[in-house]
This record gives sequence, C-alpha cells and structure tokens, in this order.
Amino acid sequence: MVQALLMALLALFNGTQGPTFWYFFREPVMAGFWVGLIYGDPVMGTMIGATINVSYLGWISAGGANASDLYWAGLLGTFVAIQGGMDIQQAVAFAVPVGLLGNYMHVAYMTIASIWPVRMDKLAEKGNWKGIRRLQLLGGPSVVVLVRCIPVFVIAYFGSEYIQILIDSLPTWAMNGLSATGKLLPALGMSMLMKFMWKKELAIFFVLGFTVAAYSGMTDLLLYAILGTVLAVVLLKLGFQAKPKEVE
Repeated sequence: MVQALLMALLALFNGTQGPTFWYFFREPVMAGFWVGLIYGDPVMGTMIGATINVSYLGWISAGGANASDLYWAGLLGTFVAIQGGMDIQQAVAFAVPVGLLGNYMHVAYMTIASIWPVRMDKLAEKGNWKGIRRLQLLGGPSVVVLVRCIPVFVIAYFGSEYIQILIDSLPTWAMNGLSATGKLLPALGMSMLMKFMWKKELAIFFVLGFTVAAYSGMTDLLLYAILGTVLAVVLLKLGFQAKPKEVE
C-alpha cells in the first residue's frame, strides 16, 4: 500500500506541467530513479529509465500532440521492468506500448483541463484574480490526480502479480523479440535526434567524438560533455562561424 501511494504521488509530480517537474520527475531517467528508489533498487531503476530515455531523445510534443506518452513510458515502463524482473532491453521494448497506452491519458488530461480556461475567463470578467490564481495552482494537478495518479495507484497496488503472470505467459520467441526490439529503439531515438540537430558544418565534430569514443574505449559521458563544452567555448572565442562585418 505504501509503495502504491508513493507511486501515485510520483505520478502526480510526473504528470504536472512545469519546468521543475519536467526536469526532476518527467524524464524517464528521473522517473526510473524514483521508481527504483520506491522498490529498493534505484541503480537499476536509473539504468532502465536512462535506456528508455534514449529512445525518446527525438520526442517532441507539438501543439499538445504526442507520438507516444513520455510520462508513462518512463514511469510505468520502469515499474513493469522492475516488478517483472525484465532485463533492460526488454524493458525498453515494453515502454513503447506503455507509452502508447499513456497517450489516452494525455488526451483525457488535455480534454478535461480545457474547462479551466473557460472558467478563468469568467473569473477575469469579475476581476477575481485570486480565483484565477487558485485555478492556476490547483486546476491542472487535480486533473492529473484523476487521469494519472489513480490509474497508477491501481496498477501499482494490484498489477504486480498480474504483470508477472503476463510475462511468464509470453513464449520465449516473444521475449527474444522484445530484447531485439529494445536494442534497436535507442538507435531510433539517436537517429531522430540527429535528424533535428544535424548540420553539415558540425559533422566533423560528430565524427571526431565518435572516433575518440570508439577507439579509446572510454565510457565516461561526463568527460565527453566537459571536453565538448571546452571545445565549443574555445571555438566561439576564436570566432568560429562569426559573420563577417558588413563593408560600408
């Protein structure tokens, strides 16, 4: 019961709109950490969440439309993996259909929450700014409780045994297929990210970083982040791609 309540609270933070909640609870790597902490294995939870996160590197919600629900993919994807004893690749493959299921919750949230702007317009006509502020603070989270917290609580409280039964009932070929798919999904996420970020002027730096990583065998990503930041600052100081001054 305590773990299910904590999962519901995590779902509230995970689904609430705002930069603080996005950075600390929405991203699958962070959601995985908190789920792992609730169930006694934060390291595995972080590893699963981080791997799921790679699959969503190219994720974007344009106009409120989602290709897949990032919120539940990390939250319930990690939960299913930990409770079902899956390996990381199988967990990633499971996270995608979980994310598609979460899309229904996202549509429900956007639909129900649309009543608040109408209510705020009426309050604005009366000059009731306190009521508007109250709806700003409580309107969105109240809908999150309804469409996300309650379902997560039910799944966390009643679902672990059924999840295990479901996993045990899957044939070996299906589990192998999930593992193979899970290995491909991070590459898909990286390719989606490269599609948005790729520039021919920067291609040489991508080749340089990939070559160093491949031949040096270093896996410390923080090191590459620091080196990349230093290199970027040096190039900016040297006037890399600086626009030439206009000739009068």
